[in-house]
Amino acid sequence: MNLDQLEFVRAVIECGSFRAAADKVGRSQPALSVAIKNLEDELSLTIFDRSEYKVKLTPEGQAFYAVAKATLESAQYTARVGIELGRHKADTELHISADPLISTEILELIALECARPVLPVNLIISKSILQGGYQRLLDGEIDLAIAPTPKNNEDLESIFLEDVILVTAVSRRLLQEKRTPTKEFLTKHPQILVYTSQTNERPDATIRKTGKEAGHKIYVPDHHTKVKMIEGGVGWGRIAKSECTKEKNLVLIDKSIASETHLELCLVRPKNRPIGVTARSVWNAFQKRSTQGR
Repeated sequence: MNLDQLEFVRAVIECGSFRAAADKVGRSQPALSVAIKNLEDELSLTIFDRSEYKVKLTPEGQAFYAVAKATLESAQYTARVGIELGRHKADTELHISADPLISTEILELIALECARPVLPVNLIISKSILQGGYQRLLDGEIDLAIAPTPKNNEDLESIFLEDVILVTAVSRRLLQEKRTPTKEFLTKHPQILVYTSQTNERPDATIRKTGKEAGHKIYVPDHHTKVKMIEGGVGWGRIAKSECTKEKNLVLIDKSIASETHLELCLVRPKNRPIGVTARSVWNAFQKRSTQGR
């Protein structure tokens, strides 16, 4: 038994057929079928039920695959760590994407890690919203991302950084003589939302059902512009609670109308792709910080 055979088994399960699995792993279908049959013969175990059009695991095969999957993940992790530790080439740049709501304290800690090497590493920060950085991580465009906790994504792993409370705010200028914004007020005025080519903020995610259509939307390219437009009285929208309390011109909309939401921001890295020396140093620093904070 070898890791290639286990990879072939996983490919068949994920692809649903031997032919599709062969294409995925870059082997011919006969070669893949023979490799899996040899594994079954070696173990005296029937892994796949081939009696129907679509192959499926036998009960014994399901139990075997649960262990095989853990073995593959362990092997991938071992290889990844080995490659990372074996790299002696100095980094020149660290690329991260960061959600605009992250605190400067977190960015400062990353900057300090970049300054530690004998030859300091240039830190390049690009902005992203919500899950916008996930695909860039998987494509290798960036080394790390600061983004919401990745859910149902087995290709990413994360370390919790901080919890951001999102509230809905409006400026006194837009309210004019009104002292308290109502549901009707929100439906008559535009909601300011962030939109990018990667991902966008969902409209009306905070306003409770009113039975009426919400007002029209205004989409802006980044969070900074969004805050400025809310402060200027163009419309209302979600911002961090800390941003709302700092600006005296802003009024917090009552929770009964637009409930608070919590955004868990994490440091995210690809699970199966090695990262550079500096990225690993940053990851280890926050991993240590997370452990000490428990």
